[in-house]
Amino acid sequence: MKKKILIFCDPGIDDTIALIYAFSNPELEVVGIVAEYGNTSRHFALRNVQYLLELLGRTDVPVFSGAERALNGEDPVLQPTIHGDYGLGPFTPPNSEDLLKENFHEIIPILIKHKSDLTIVTLGRLTTLATLFLLYPNLMRAINDYYVMGGAFFVPGNVTPVAEANIYGDPIAAHIVMKFAKNVTLFPLNITDHIFITPELAKQLDVPGCGDILYPILDFYYEFYKTQIPDIEGSPIHDLIPMIALTNSDWFTYQNYLIYVQEQTGIARGLTIADMRPYETLPPAPIHRVATQMNDSFFEEHLIKIMTKASR
Repeated sequence: MKKKILIFCDPGIDDTIALIYAFSNPELEVVGIVAEYGNTSRHFALRNVQYLLELLGRTDVPVFSGAERALNGEDPVLQPTIHGDYGLGPFTPPNSEDLLKENFHEIIPILIKHKSDLTIVTLGRLTTLATLFLLYPNLMRAINDYYVMGGAFFVPGNVTPVAEANIYGDPIAAHIVMKFAKNVTLFPLNITDHIFITPELAKQLDVPGCGDILYPILDFYYEFYKTQIPDIEGSPIHDLIPMIALTNSDWFTYQNYLIYVQEQTGIARGLTIADMRPYETLPPAPIHRVATQMNDSFFEEHLIKIMTKASR
């Protein structure tokens, strides 16, 4: 039976690759997509999702309008240098009047219908997911599990010395999700910073409908990373990793930790803390599963199998 997933995202190049992968993997069934601010604005995130669904021939999948800004009301800091002016590298998706509607309430029937069979995969800021926990706590506790791309444990962050972008973007929301969600698996920078799509691999990817955009957006992404790390071998596609883990859990090593999120402003904002001690002196915190290692031996082979025409 296919694994049912509801995706929260902010595409964004790595979100885009993760979405294309999800629709290409025959073991996954995408029941809906929530698009919100993050790598780009909510408007462009919605537009990018709709554009991808048109390319993939999957406009039957419902799209929901998520948060426009963080819970504290601050203006989002977007990432055009990394993801392009509109979130898809060098591409400008067409405009659509459908993007003007605010339909977030329509997500509730999806959650009710699939709850105990549903995995929520969140690839961006946690604002929209946190809002659901505040409004519908009992319903959200009935969801089967949560896969979260976010955090950095005992490694440097990617937006500050200590914080990863998704947590830093709304640490209050991250705290709420970590406090109230059950069956959470976190995929932090510890792993995602080290799994690359090389230029050679990027040239081989060719999903029907998306073949014309895959290499250009990955090349755009790689060019940015080379400005930061000149000898980097490829693009770290952070958001792809939890999507792969859905059907390849045995590639990963997991540890259960008490998790804390630093909510305050300042240099420690967005810091994720895993309490590894055998005793507890800090206030009680939820225990969540953290992916600490990934065996990437079959990564390229798997991606070619899922994301090329030849494999179909």
